[in-house]
Amino acid sequence: MKWLIVSDTHGLKSEVAELKNRYRGEVAAFIHCGDSELRADSPEIQDYLTVEGNCDFPGTFPDEMIRQSGSLKFLIVHGHLLGVRNSPVNLIYRGLEEKSDIICYGHTHFAGSFKEQGMIVINPGSLRLPRNYNEGTYVILDLSANQKEIKVNYYNFAGQPVNKFSAEYTWDH
Repeated sequence: MKWLIVSDTHGLKSEVAELKNRYRGEVAAFIHCGDSELRADSPEIQDYLTVEGNCDFPGTFPDEMIRQSGSLKFLIVHGHLLGVRNSPVNLIYRGLEEKSDIICYGHTHFAGSFKEQGMIVINPGSLRLPRNYNEGTYVILDLSANQKEIKVNYYNFAGQPVNKFSAEYTWDH
């Protein structure tokens, strides 16, 4: 089972729609971790599980989402309200409170993932304004058929792998 995770698109419309069209029917859910800067009724953002970022119009989207998708429980936040630029500690605590398997967040524009307290924490980076890579990135999260491995695969907008950020984790459910 696969999921698409994107964040910090900052007004990009055709790119957000293109990702949705490219992966329609291939992923269980489209996740946007905030700062889309789109209206909730924008057709491009429809079908995405979207949270509000600090650059979004207040009240456009919820501050966080908890969603069960397949066998995984997701916590989706932007991260600004949890101080992710200073430390991931509050993000981890929030994930533990919700008994999350996967935490998706944005805000920092830094692509990367790690495993902490049995949870996989993913920042897809920014599709528009990346800070640790010269091209925007997004993630395809892939849970193996035996549900024992989770791959966090990073791609640039053209769909080419960005292996320096990609990682594989054992899932201890």
